[in-house]
Amino acid sequence: MPELPDLEVFAPNIFKKLTSKRLNAITVHSPKITTPQSILAAELTGRTLQGISRYGKELFFDFAEGRVISAHLMLNGRITVTNAPDKINYKVLALEFENESVVFHDYGNIGTVIKYKPPASRVPDAIGENFTLDYFLNIAHKKAAANIKAFLIDQQVVKGIGNAYADEILWAAKVSPKSITGRVPQDVLAQLYHAIGTVLRSAVASIRAIAPDITSGEERSFLQVHVRGKKQTNTGFDIRVETIASKTTYFTDEQKMY
Repeated sequence: MPELPDLEVFAPNIFKKLTSKRLNAITVHSPKITTPQSILAAELTGRTLQGISRYGKELFFDFAEGRVISAHLMLNGRITVTNAPDKINYKVLALEFENESVVFHDYGNIGTVIKYKPPASRVPDAIGENFTLDYFLNIAHKKAAANIKAFLIDQQVVKGIGNAYADEILWAAKVSPKSITGRVPQDVLAQLYHAIGTVLRSAVASIRAIAPDITSGEERSFLQVHVRGKKQTNTGFDIRVETIASKTTYFTDEQKMY
């Protein structure tokens, strides 16, 4: 599943393919999209896409004047930019521009969430300016009983951190994913907070360097610990794999449990 760094790279790359192109048609393929196709067509057809942005794990397609489509790809969702949309299976929504289409598709159509005019979130984005150290320490105090990994991936705590990057962040801060949030010392929580920004921003830079034109999928070759089949970290510690917070979790014994 694409996480924050992937989507941060996807957004400008997809927009680059659609700049100055008008939307010719929109087709709803999933009954889970609650806004009728007739309304979407009436409001969006003929409009030019103004921008694509990311917030948390969602992409926002902006057609100006409040006309925005958001997409959360969840576990199996994908976005494909193509000039042959009919060849894409398991379509959820298709935006047909001049000579190019953006197709949201999902194997089995069981996950992807598409919304029209989504409400703004009050939860800060993990690399946004509202995600401050004071906020992080305050909400950690409120969620003291939570497992630390569950805390990091809770989208009501902070938007955008998923399973793989939670493991990378915890490894970078040398905090065990088995820790209880309220038992982690404040100075270590501060280290964890700074690791969030460092790991995510570094991942964005790595993806852009490795796959500068990527618009779908996942580029994870640079990850340090959450790597299937990797036996040891570069620091020489064996990588352990366990289910923690209901997620397959990669960590090492160099990470301290609190």
